[in-house]
Amino acid sequence: MRSRSAIMARPRRLLPGGVVYHAFNRGSRKGPLFRSPEEYIAFERVLAEGREVRPMRIVAYCLMPNHWHLILWPEHDGDVSRFLHWVTGTHGRRWRRSTGTEGEGAVYQSRFSAVGVSDLQHLLTVWCYVERNPLRAGLVSRAEDWPWSSAAKCLRSDTCLALDTGPISRPSEWLAILNQQDADIGGIVDPMWVIQRRGSDPCTVRRPPLTGIVNKPTGV
Repeated sequence: MRSRSAIMARPRRLLPGGVVYHAFNRGSRKGPLFRSPEEYIAFERVLAEGREVRPMRIVAYCLMPNHWHLILWPEHDGDVSRFLHWVTGTHGRRWRRSTGTEGEGAVYQSRFSAVGVSDLQHLLTVWCYVERNPLRAGLVSRAEDWPWSSAAKCLRSDTCLALDTGPISRPSEWLAILNQQDADIGGIVDPMWVIQRRGSDPCTVRRPPLTGIVNKPTGV
């Protein structure tokens, strides 16, 4: 007879490589993850370390007070799960230790969620959504003024997190697009809500490959 833990355990999903993903997670009970510049920098350091032990291409990111967003481009099947399990586990342990709250439960509300990007247009839509988060939340008047985001990364010299080149480059007028009141890249869709499947087959874009199926955010 299987043990209770074996019955209750959630199986990991094998997310395919070669697909760009929007991954996100938030603090337990929507509690804060980052309360000072030092805590934001500490998480950037975890991402940089994680990429060394669990190889991953990080295309863009945004860290908000109680959640974060990453745009990831894994090379191999299962890379996303391996990378983010390492990142959330390591960050959770360090966060508890630094705040003197060890043994007080989970830091994150759940295991991470990931949404596959269906095509290049959708990638720009998600990219805009991720980097525009602080502006939408009223934390800054311009997206690039939020220091804990790839939109502002080029303005910071203290970051240890180097970004990887994505399947496409952002348009030259990118910051102007981010700062529009109703940012529009051929129709912005909020990927934190339900995203409808765009066809029955993954979209394949030649050199570099970008494949994926878009559906509801999936915890893995």
